[in-house]
Amino acid sequence: MPFPAVPTPIQCPFCRAQITVPLRQIVDVTEEPQLKSALLAGRLNAFVCPSCHNRGALATPFLYHDADKELALVFLPMETGLKDADQQRVIGQLTKALMSKLPPEKRKAYLITPKQFFTLQGLLDAVLEADGITKEMMAAQEAKLQLLQQMLDTTDAEAQRKLIQEHDADVDQAFFQMLSLALMSSQSDHASQEFQQFMTLRDNLFELTTLGKQLKVRQATLDAFQAKPDRETLLAQLIQAPDAEAREMLLTFGRPLLDYPFFQALTTKIEAASAAGNKAEADRLVELRREIMTTREKLDAAAKAALDQRAALLRELMVAEKLDEAVRAHLEELDDAFFGILDANMQAAEQANQQATVDRLQAVADAISRVIAANQPPEIRFLNGLLSVEYPQETRKILDANRRSLSPQLLGWMQSVADDLRRNGRADAAEHLLKVMEQAKEMVPAAAMAASASAPAPVTPPPAEPKPQILIAKR
Repeated sequence: MPFPAVPTPIQCPFCRAQITVPLRQIVDVTEEPQLKSALLAGRLNAFVCPSCHNRGALATPFLYHDADKELALVFLPMETGLKDADQQRVIGQLTKALMSKLPPEKRKAYLITPKQFFTLQGLLDAVLEADGITKEMMAAQEAKLQLLQQMLDTTDAEAQRKLIQEHDADVDQAFFQMLSLALMSSQSDHASQEFQQFMTLRDNLFELTTLGKQLKVRQATLDAFQAKPDRETLLAQLIQAPDAEAREMLLTFGRPLLDYPFFQALTTKIEAASAAGNKAEADRLVELRREIMTTREKLDAAAKAALDQRAALLRELMVAEKLDEAVRAHLEELDDAFFGILDANMQAAEQANQQATVDRLQAVADAISRVIAANQPPEIRFLNGLLSVEYPQETRKILDANRRSLSPQLLGWMQSVADDLRRNGRADAAEHLLKVMEQAKEMVPAAAMAASASAPAPVTPPPAEPKPQILIAKR
């Protein structure tokens, strides 16, 4: 059973607003694999202030557990100033809380003496090392991170361009992936200075580096096809694509168009080049046709393998005794392909009047819904509930039930979500949420008074002390 986050009130170090941060004290990636990604990406025990939009993270002890690798790691940040006796007490409490939820056969010796870390980077290195990532690989990654930060810190336009040109050989695919992740983490506020700095750097990298120029041409080729996704455009872009990577990217998106009329059009161009005496062009197009057919076979084989894996996963879930537990173990594999297979099997069973199969498939679907909902933070579940019911009567019921949780900070976050929904083309959902916010505003003063009178009890048993410290805070 997953350990829920503990809502922890703190004061924003920038604007002094009172905010609540969902705090993880047991990070069991066996039960919740997504927590590992959050930890490695710096999103664990982190917050974005809804008032001033600054970011920070809390330095607080937690226990990291990966049963598959028999890994038990405890983070005891130096910022908390714990003495030896207090450290052992915290470790004991965290370990006891974890082991109390494990079945007897899984309470192994490695849990009794978890490895201690006083810096977060040390713990992250241990997690990565368990994944087979060597120190040399981590050092190379760190060097790229430092270079990226150096480029961002170089605010003079000409100096940044010179720095980029000097490090042309260091700007590889991994560097661009790192930049893309940074862009994704900052795009919640497109008007922020941080986002604009990332965008400026990305544009300069596209313009000034060898790989950047290649990526820019590839993206332009794909954009031209996506603007008019038909056979003629696909063929034209394949013929003029700059390299094999660009062609494979086009074929991945245009696979449904690789039919008889497409190849007939390509054959016509080959024959026209031959008739015009342009043997070099005819040979190039023949080689292109061979490459397209080879890539199509590779894409089809990969798609079939993925579908086979998802079909096998559905069969496994169909016979699982502990269905919710089985779903949690495979949560990251539940993609569009899986749900397509689930839906197709459901329809086939209904048409064949196989009620027992229909019931079991529905049980699988229900278990998936439960697990996904349980893994969502309380705020997300609350928001999804508001978006999924009728306004105003049903939304008011949800707001009434959560009256004590309403606050100006929560309303600020809801406003940000509404803005994101509108930017993503979901205007109806944004309008719905804005109406709900007006309902909630009527309740905020009373909710604030109730909250000041008595605070809610913590949700989970791990220790509430020592008090978390602000570890990282940046715009």
